[in-house]
Amino acid sequence: MDFKKFIIIPVFIAFLAFTFILIDQLLSSHMPITDNKGFGWVTFQAWAMYFLAGCTLKGGLRTFLGYVMGILAAILIITLAGKFGSTGFWAVPLAVFIVVIPMCTMERAHSAIDFVPALFVSSAVFFAFMNYIPNATMMSSAITILTYCAIGMIYGIVTVTSRDLYEKKIAQLN
Repeated sequence: MDFKKFIIIPVFIAFLAFTFILIDQLLSSHMPITDNKGFGWVTFQAWAMYFLAGCTLKGGLRTFLGYVMGILAAILIITLAGKFGSTGFWAVPLAVFIVVIPMCTMERAHSAIDFVPALFVSSAVFFAFMNYIPNATMMSSAITILTYCAIGMIYGIVTVTSRDLYEKKIAQLN
């Protein structure tokens, strides 16, 4: 495909990103975390995870389920760290050590829940919410992250489907 035909793909993806930012500006004020500056970054990294997971509906489901499990793992780390509070400096490292083992073993789990990168990305996002976003609670963070992850999966599906249709049309014309 020559560049003149190819450039339509990046322009379309830019248009999708544009529409998502509009959605974020409208949606973020309705999320359970008040006084936020938007959560577009969550959708953009989830959108990228869709591509990492193989650009398929199954990959999207694996990503979303990975986000759910990653959030649960982060909550478990926070809870365990609280229980290990008497160890001071060692509380969080011990909790991380304990929870990361089963997180890593998920690569051997059923194919619907074996996408380990999503677990770690969503855990990191959850910790970012809990540490850096004022007014975030575990529940409000989980709801917001999963909402924006779902949007990322939808945008991933739209991206891949649209590109496939466009490339088939170009191939038919040639």
